[in-house]
Amino acid sequence: MKKVIPLALLLCLFLRIHAQTPEIDKLNQQIENSVRSNPDSAKIYMFRMLKHSAELHDTILAVTYSNIGIQYNKLAVPDSAEFYMKKALPYAENYPLTQATLYLNLAINYRIGARYDESLKALDSAMFFYKETGYREGEGVVLGEMGSNYNYMMNSEKALEYLKKSIAILSESKNTWELSVVRQKLANLYYNNGNYVFARDIYEEVLPVFSKKKSSNYYYTLISYADCLVQLEENYKGAEEALNEAITALKAMNNQEIVWVSVSNLAKVYNATGRTQLAQQAYQEAYEGSFQLNSPRFMEISAQYLDFLNNHKLYDQALNVIRRIKSSANIPFLKMNADNEIAFLKETVATYSQKGMLENALEAFERMDFLKDSLNTAINKTKSLEFQEAYQNELQREKNIVLEKNNELLRENNSKKDNILFLSILSFVLVLAIVILLYLANRNKLKLQKQLVLNLENSKEVLEENHKLESKLLAERGRTLANKEKELVQVSLEISNLKSKIIELINLRENPEQSEALAAELKNLLGNYNYWKYFKGKFVEVHPAFALLLTEMFPHLSDNDIAFCCMLKLQLSNKEIGPLMGISAEQVESKKANLRRKMGMEDDILGFEKLIDHLE
Repeated sequence: MKKVIPLALLLCLFLRIHAQTPEIDKLNQQIENSVRSNPDSAKIYMFRMLKHSAELHDTILAVTYSNIGIQYNKLAVPDSAEFYMKKALPYAENYPLTQATLYLNLAINYRIGARYDESLKALDSAMFFYKETGYREGEGVVLGEMGSNYNYMMNSEKALEYLKKSIAILSESKNTWELSVVRQKLANLYYNNGNYVFARDIYEEVLPVFSKKKSSNYYYTLISYADCLVQLEENYKGAEEALNEAITALKAMNNQEIVWVSVSNLAKVYNATGRTQLAQQAYQEAYEGSFQLNSPRFMEISAQYLDFLNNHKLYDQALNVIRRIKSSANIPFLKMNADNEIAFLKETVATYSQKGMLENALEAFERMDFLKDSLNTAINKTKSLEFQEAYQNELQREKNIVLEKNNELLRENNSKKDNILFLSILSFVLVLAIVILLYLANRNKLKLQKQLVLNLENSKEVLEENHKLESKLLAERGRTLANKEKELVQVSLEISNLKSKIIELINLRENPEQSEALAAELKNLLGNYNYWKYFKGKFVEVHPAFALLLTEMFPHLSDNDIAFCCMLKLQLSNKEIGPLMGISAEQVESKKANLRRKMGMEDDILGFEKLIDHLE
């Protein structure tokens, strides 16, 4: 979408130069007046222009079709946008510069729909035509869009590589506008990696350049800049002013999709400044608006809305949002990418936990872990492919150098007729040498293959031995943990019995007046001795993940609550737990009820016991 204005103005310029009738001239003026602010009207005028196709040059028809696609893009109808952008390509078949521009806009349309592989292919086509015509600035623009693609794909390393190349080319050409566009993309990269200070500084540098035209780039940058200020918590007033300016302008342009992104960001400002009601209203508007548009941004906005609802304990509303997101998961353009789904699942776990829907919470938690692992695997795979690609390119360069030298030698020798015999003998010797080398190479290869087979057999034996050893170690570990749990229960019971006997001796003393000081001192020692610290250390050896998982699922539980759950995990009785916690056996039952209430399971005693028993 960032190429909308240049392409539209190019169309108007062509039409002014080649206008042949007053009607075409009038349509040209109407397109120029509406393309910035009213995509629907601009689209209608462009369709009317196509009725005069017999009077228009092929390049004008190509640009007109592509511009119709851009207007559909602004109206959040990416499938129609793709249709008209592709329809434009045949008209520009003999005009490589126009083809390059058309592929560039098609690539941006694919990226908006998160179709990154197709976007990169379209950018490769644009790069081919720019190189064919020697248009260096165009190459710089394509490199910048490639960097933006990799930024969306969460591949920061490749994004930075392409953006640096783009900046170098555009700096040489002194194209201030396109250079500012790429610097904005660089700021987006730093923002995505959490470097908000550096991102903010770059946004402040490019905003004055964009403000001269007040095009879409200016308002997109304002939105990102405002979000930076919110993340830095340093200037909420400035963020609110920037977002309101962007919302007003984008509404006038009828760019509804980005309007709802801006409204969602404005909700963050309201929430951060304590205007909760306004924040909820803004989130609700952005959530409903993006859903009605079938916007690819719907999932991102929904995850932010869920976070707000959970933080304000509006769990019933959060459940309604979760149900809608799940039911819309298969709608085109509303499918979640991995990052959006992880953010959604994180909030889903919190909602389900608070509503006592523990099985749903565990299911969402497991799905979130799977996606995180998959994302990490994909990133590692991408890096591996990059190293392979770099290695292959290096080899190809070396081969090209060798081939060039051989060609040069052949040209020199062919020019000397007197050396034909010598070259023949030399060729024969070279062939013979190659045959010998191939023979030696094959012989060495056979030896290596035999050695490899032998190594594989040895490796197999080693693996079998390791497998047997691991089986023994696992069995031994199971026995050790069982013994440690028995030891832990025995120590807990001994501590409990010791405290009970001491308290019993204190209560049965024969001479209360003389032993009052001694009784007080014994009670004080019993209260000060940190049995929980000793108990916790032993417990973690047996159940290392229990307390951590419990804290993640119920972050509002206190250390005392966690300790109580650990004792329940060991299936200690109320009478045994009471002395360890410094309370009576009757108070233990009351504490259980209080704990179930904190965990949202007040009446679900069976579910509570099942959770404690099965959580590891």
